[in-house]
Amino acid sequence: MVQQSKKTATDNIVRHFLFDVDGPLVSFLTKTGELILLSLMWIVTCLPVITIGAASAALYHTVVKSVRHGVGYPARSYFKNFRRFLKRGTLATIPLLIVTSAMYFFNRYVAHVEISLSTFEAKVFVILVIITLSTCLYLFPVISRFRVSTGQALMMAFIISGKHFVVTLLHIAAIGGLIYSVFYVLPILSILFLPGILCYLSSLPMEKVLRKYMPDEPEKNGEAVWLYEGN
Repeated sequence: MVQQSKKTATDNIVRHFLFDVDGPLVSFLTKTGELILLSLMWIVTCLPVITIGAASAALYHTVVKSVRHGVGYPARSYFKNFRRFLKRGTLATIPLLIVTSAMYFFNRYVAHVEISLSTFEAKVFVILVIITLSTCLYLFPVISRFRVSTGQALMMAFIISGKHFVVTLLHIAAIGGLIYSVFYVLPILSILFLPGILCYLSSLPMEKVLRKYMPDEPEKNGEAVWLYEGN
């Protein structure tokens, strides 16, 4: 009788793990499929280049709200958020494109004339790279979480990256390592699902940081508020 009960309990656990809609396996496969779909949508909406900011903000918002917390449908939410963040995301992308373009040409110049990393110009370049990467890391999550102007979002991203500098550097290192693994270890086709998965993993520490700057009780009418009003 005891053995029969144990067998029944084991069968229930296995059935729940493999077949239940809310079971671990089905939940994992569902979220993976959603992240792949969002990755493809992000790539397509990034093609105009200038829309990278809006696409990134929409991706972050959708991953946190729909994939992690199961609110709404990912595809529908993504396009809704993309339209919502289109103006601010585009305005934020323009200065970043200018800065990154300038750094690219400076890097080509450094490589051409073989300037040593110990020179003042090279040190300034390294500092600018770190500041730009750090600001970009928080900029689009900030746009997706706070209803603030583009200038305020840039300032918030810059300040947050500095106040949480250790977390920022570890975050950048982890993202860089994952991207390196994809391009030099994994098949190049993995780029088709990398954005969504990378955003999901990135949101785990990112949300802990952003919540420090959100209201103590981020709820309205019993439901979580996903876009907070800035001051």
